[in-house]
Amino acid sequence: MFSLMANCCNWLKRWREPARKVTLVMVGLDNAGKTATVRGIQGDNPQDVAPTVGFSKVDLKQGKFEVTIFDLGGGKRIRGIWKNYYSESHGVVFVVDSSDVQRIQETRETMAEVLQHPRIAGKPVLVLANKQDQEGALAEADIIENLSLEKLVNENKCLCQIEPCSAVLGYGKKVDKSIKKGLNWLLSNIAKDYEAITERVQKDTAEQQAQEEQDKKERAERVRRIREERERQEREEAEREGRQIQEEEPDDDNMPSPFQPIGNVVSENEDKEKERKRQKEPQEGRTNSSKADADQEEEEYEEDNDEEPDDTRQTPENASSGTTGEQSKKKTRKLHLKRKHRVDPLRTEDAPAESPTPPPPPASGV
Repeated sequence: MFSLMANCCNWLKRWREPARKVTLVMVGLDNAGKTATVRGIQGDNPQDVAPTVGFSKVDLKQGKFEVTIFDLGGGKRIRGIWKNYYSESHGVVFVVDSSDVQRIQETRETMAEVLQHPRIAGKPVLVLANKQDQEGALAEADIIENLSLEKLVNENKCLCQIEPCSAVLGYGKKVDKSIKKGLNWLLSNIAKDYEAITERVQKDTAEQQAQEEQDKKERAERVRRIREERERQEREEAEREGRQIQEEEPDDDNMPSPFQPIGNVVSENEDKEKERKRQKEPQEGRTNSSKADADQEEEEYEEDNDEEPDDTRQTPENASSGTTGEQSKKKTRKLHLKRKHRVDPLRTEDAPAESPTPPPPPASGV
């Protein structure tokens, strides 16, 4: 009775626990089938998978675990980045190409490097002997013997499980049962010591970040020393040759940014517009003054014409025409002429007098 209640309490406790976050690294030689395995677990078709360049990250839910898998490329030039992910990992999935007998020695050396790393040693390891569907694939016992697997895991104190499988035969719910079995084994062993492994992960991650910062500072210091040494040598060489040293172009870090806040640009444009208006005002003033002078000259000319005395004299002959001339003079509009184009009016007394009667015809001779 008491044992039944204890089991119920334990089950209820596990059910109410929040999902645990676990990070796994999947490594192995190139063309071993790592990406196909991840895609099959994720539920995607593992057929026609391109080689991984660098790494790919996959997030999935597996029971009470939120699993993040880093699928790391297996090429020789890419294996150097594996160590950057060891500190975050709770466990390791090592995929082996069982059909590639010629590279089994390279596989053993690579596995030894992984398990001997101080940030991997002591963590659980799942070995997937992939491509069992191909002809000539090594059996489980042969893989253990060729990889010296028992010796490696004992030296590095790693819990290990090997599962023969074929990643391309199914995916999703139809994924190879051996892959599903191996993944469950790995997660259950991580869960047994989850607190300790998580604490180790946090510690290793903090140490790695501090080491990366230190390496970055040392690299910057080395670059600075090399640059100073090069500049010193250039100065000495220039002094020996008696020539001037060409100044280096400013670094990109010291150059002003071409992207500025829009408020600064608007205020700068407004200041430029005000400056243009200020420069334009004196010119407009000079133009207006010249126009005012011209208008003043025209007004003076009109006043002169109005004050000018009328020298036209009336005679008995043109007395009658004087009234008519005055009426026509009122209807005639004035011509506004500038002073330099001034023309004196025609005087009527200077004009030849019209003859009232035509001259007599010449006398014809008899």
